[in-house]
Amino acid sequence: MKISYKHIIRCLEEKPSLKDLSEKLFQLGHEHDVENDIFNFEFTPNRGDCLSVNGVIRDLSVFYKNKNKPLIYDNAIPNLDINFSNLSKDSCPSISFIRIKVQNVHSEYKEYLNSYFEDLNIKKNNFFTDISNYIAYEQGQPVHSYDFNLINGPIILRNCQNENEKFLTLTNTEIELHKNDLVFYDDEGPINLAGVMGGKRTSCSKDTNDALIECAYFKPEFIIGKSVKYDLHSDASHKFERSVDPLCHEKTLRRFIQIVQDHAEIFQVEIFSEPNAKYKKTEINYDLDLINKILGTEVEEQEFVNILSSLDFKFDGSKIVVPSYRSDISHQNDLAEEIARVIGYNNIESKSILLNKSLDKNSSDIERQIKSYLINNGFYEVINMPFNAFQTNQSIKVDNPLDSNREFLRTELVPSLIENVVFNEKRQKESVKFFEISDIYILKNKKISCERRLGLVVSGRQGLSHQEFSKKLDKKYLVKLFNSIGINLEQHILLIDRDKIDSKIKTPIFAFEVPLDDFPKITGELETSLISKSSFAKYKEVSDYPSSYRDFSFSIENKKDIPKLYKCIEETNVEFLKDYFIFDYYEDIHNNKTKVGYRFIFQSNIKTLKDEEINNSVNNLLKPILSINSITVPGL
Repeated sequence: MKISYKHIIRCLEEKPSLKDLSEKLFQLGHEHDVENDIFNFEFTPNRGDCLSVNGVIRDLSVFYKNKNKPLIYDNAIPNLDINFSNLSKDSCPSISFIRIKVQNVHSEYKEYLNSYFEDLNIKKNNFFTDISNYIAYEQGQPVHSYDFNLINGPIILRNCQNENEKFLTLTNTEIELHKNDLVFYDDEGPINLAGVMGGKRTSCSKDTNDALIECAYFKPEFIIGKSVKYDLHSDASHKFERSVDPLCHEKTLRRFIQIVQDHAEIFQVEIFSEPNAKYKKTEINYDLDLINKILGTEVEEQEFVNILSSLDFKFDGSKIVVPSYRSDISHQNDLAEEIARVIGYNNIESKSILLNKSLDKNSSDIERQIKSYLINNGFYEVINMPFNAFQTNQSIKVDNPLDSNREFLRTELVPSLIENVVFNEKRQKESVKFFEISDIYILKNKKISCERRLGLVVSGRQGLSHQEFSKKLDKKYLVKLFNSIGINLEQHILLIDRDKIDSKIKTPIFAFEVPLDDFPKITGELETSLISKSSFAKYKEVSDYPSSYRDFSFSIENKKDIPKLYKCIEETNVEFLKDYFIFDYYEDIHNNKTKVGYRFIFQSNIKTLKDEEINNSVNNLLKPILSINSITVPGL
């Protein structure tokens, strides 16, 4: 999720620099990068409460005082007499509506609303939809706006009864609903795929002055997977899948009304609310001694109270009352994690879960040598999550996993490496050479044992050069690679079964995994030569959009112009060119010509490229090359 630095600091009394704010957010566990003063967050799935400006501010309150909170409409609101039936209370325990009529809408938005669109480069739609989008950004609670005059008859929320029932979304995409999809209906049919996207027929427009605003709490399990199933990715589904605050409806809708009042004259507003009768607040009997034992800290009672109070937890005797928006908090381990985040994990002394584990200097040297050797042979080191979903009789279960789908510590490295292969194959990578060095923990006879292992996987071409382009990565390649430094791994190398992998590529995958202690020490002479070749690698953003390539064979009559070709390509700056390499090199002695085959790879980080866009880039690339008299492209 993208949030503007400017939008955060206007809510704080202090004005921390972007760098200081970034450091605090990392300390709180909120991974992000920053570009043009915009934070691009990757919140963990259990922290849906942070998917808004308000959510980030709440977490930052342990470090910075909040400024005046956003104004909300505080006048009495008459009841809305709406013909609505909720036939799916198990999946939607609470829901509210407001009907709001306006006139004399301002031609310009106020600064706080306008900056949302300008700073984040978001397209404006219409008055009510724009405010709906802003509310989700500011408050974290999605709302949906209907044109009230386009709704025909009563509204019913229920599971879809008919297989393949057609529904036209507000993005003009027609989908076929399936039985048990949660859907809002009027007399004419579906008007909203609940928690995902509304329908075109009842959507607001620039002419809408009478709107019905829906604010609902959907249980995540009834929304998860729907956006992927129908390829309808929306901000609302992203938030509902990660859980929203079930008790925020009145505050959210009053904030909505306030924003409307800031920009138009309201001559009618009414509210309907169906609260969650079964909601029970979460209470935890806390034990500070246990929490200190979990963390290995000595936090005092007052510091403990201050930290949790600043995060909006309430104390009721020996119990802690959890905020309604923190669905991720349920036991002592979660409270310990809150304390650790605020103290800072880097400020807590690191201890092994194995009391007798000590650092082996020899193993450390071997690890450094192996890394240098593999990197200098074109391998990439990966760091995977130490948790997965697979349980064996040797697995260790984590009490409070960040992701409920990854509850167990890994007992092997290769499955994670296979996931890395699939990820890269889906992005058209032709040469995959990965390794990982990590600890794995195994439970044996009720005792935990630790083993540091090297995992390695290869697939595709040996490299992207004319010497390696036609050669495949296989078992022989790996055997030769390690035999050259006196290590025989032939018996450990496995051919991975492609039938169990979600990839259309059929190139063989070879992998192995061995304890690091099994490696002999590489000679110091070899180690020195390897390290001297290493260089710093700069991060490049990985695109989620497909790449396309174009192959060209350049025929060069004058060998003196070959360096000109290389320089021309190296200095090129054409749009969408992601990478290039020589895959063929041939000297035609009889005709006194040299042929150089180049592959050019085009890709965008924000969209799927069209042929026309690629062709324009190719033309701009070839133009200076073909201006060199002795260089041609046969057949062009």
